[in-house]
Amino acid sequence: MTVFNLIRMKSFIYFLALITLPGFLQGCSKRTTEYSNNGAGSIQVIINDIPFKTNEFLRIPFALKTWEWKKNGLSLRQINVLDDVTREVLATYNTGEFPRIYSDPLPGNPILAWDKLYSYYFSIQLPVPLNKTPPVRISQRLVFRDTVSNNDVIVNGGVFTPRYGETPLAIASPVKGTKWMFFNQSTNDYHFYSMVFVGGKIGTGERFAFDNMQVDDAYDKFYHGDPTQNSAYFCYRDSLFAVADGEVIASRDTVTENDGNTHNHLNLKAPIDYAGNYMIINIGNGHYAMYAHCVKNSLKVKAGDQVKEGDFLALLGNSGNSDAPHLHFQVGDSPDFFMCNGLPFVLKKFTKIGEWQDPRPITPEVYHNTMNEQKIVIDFK
Repeated sequence: MTVFNLIRMKSFIYFLALITLPGFLQGCSKRTTEYSNNGAGSIQVIINDIPFKTNEFLRIPFALKTWEWKKNGLSLRQINVLDDVTREVLATYNTGEFPRIYSDPLPGNPILAWDKLYSYYFSIQLPVPLNKTPPVRISQRLVFRDTVSNNDVIVNGGVFTPRYGETPLAIASPVKGTKWMFFNQSTNDYHFYSMVFVGGKIGTGERFAFDNMQVDDAYDKFYHGDPTQNSAYFCYRDSLFAVADGEVIASRDTVTENDGNTHNHLNLKAPIDYAGNYMIINIGNGHYAMYAHCVKNSLKVKAGDQVKEGDFLALLGNSGNSDAPHLHFQVGDSPDFFMCNGLPFVLKKFTKIGEWQDPRPITPEVYHNTMNEQKIVIDFK
């Protein structure tokens, strides 16, 4: 046995001792070891967000913190989200489908000094079909392969009760008109998985952010012509509006825009530079609405201004860390784009008029106090 394998075996034996001796003996006979949530096999729910409804699902978002299983010679093969009462499997994620898992070392960043991590972190949005009774209690089952002994290892934990008694914030749309797509919010992917580990805190400002763009009549393109030109994008210089009454507490209007998809005016010296030209509005009750990537010199408001829901604020642009003209919008519990806690929200009203890359006409469907799934086309007429 090599020194490397010996170290891994010692680590794994220590891991087993920390969990349960009966579980270890059972694993020897069945080639599968199952552990409860304690010791080195800890799975903790560290964020339990308010669930929000979309046009298809009740989405139950949460974040988990676990031990560093790779140090025990374990390779993650599957994540199961369970109804902790009935033990029904509500969602399964296999290798290649896992949410973003944060572990040490984090990738370098010239602007942010990342903390050293001693645990693993990841987030899940559990989609429960609207015609299904939501689970009273939820838990997790992680399935590993022990790369030393070639056994399966199952770890259970992460039990929590969703916050069904609370209602997500309902806002007006920041844009008007038709053929919009709002994306990157009803998903396990970007932006939802974003976490920033700085100064002993976890920032999740982008957690429920959306990006939006307009599509053509065939519902399959965001621009016509040269993608390096902002004017080619259907949404460029569209009007942006206040999503609620509030007070503007911060803004910037001086950043030169990128040309189309070129990133050619990206100048990042501080975290806020990612936002380009932006506005932050205190909309009350600990909620801050944040607009990013606006057109230079287009803001009609400044810090200290009072706004009413529906007021014209600025023009949609392509400044900051932006791949193409679009609005990046999020709601947080403080006016810090990255280090705040991102909060879920729903739209007061929208109409579904189609599906991405499917131009067949449908009967429009009106939704109230709902967010949209990724691939539907909506309007606000």
